[in-house]
Amino acid sequence: MTNGRFDIPTNPERLSDKRIEKRVWIKASAEVVFKALTSSKELARWFCDRADCNPCQGGELIAFWKTGTDGQKGRAIFTRVEPNSLLELLWLEDQRDPGPGSPKHTLSYTIKSKSGMTEVVMVDNDDTAPDEETYAFLDRGWNAVLLELKDFCERKERSVKLRSGSKLRTHKHSELSEEPGTQ
Repeated sequence: MTNGRFDIPTNPERLSDKRIEKRVWIKASAEVVFKALTSSKELARWFCDRADCNPCQGGELIAFWKTGTDGQKGRAIFTRVEPNSLLELLWLEDQRDPGPGSPKHTLSYTIKSKSGMTEVVMVDNDDTAPDEETYAFLDRGWNAVLLELKDFCERKERSVKLRSGSKLRTHKHSELSEEPGTQ
């Protein structure tokens, strides 16, 4: 990170042909980041067009994207949820639960507060290794998704701070303008 900026590598070191790992620093609290990743309303503001999300172990995330006149639906099961620190999801291909021995596609977010910022490490692990072109497409796609998450969370954090600062100033102003002895 340089001058408050960061770069998500566009040519990351491939850990395996099945895994993409990304790290991003966000100027927002872990609570704001976690809510952005688990609230249906907030997911629809930065990630998809509509979402239904039940962020508990065994709960589902269903996301809908509009693509022209058609739409696309993604479905995942939360396999691990630790508020404000960890999310793990199992993505279901063709909307079906994977059977025993079937390839699995998992996604995890590790969220850690450090030095007034929040570090998010995203790992996309797919048992079916994509070809180089698909891998590059997915890699660039995750860069874009994490930049959207970063922008959304930082805007949200600024608006929360502005609102709380405004309430504090209003409260102090009302205390100062009260007549002595009227409290």
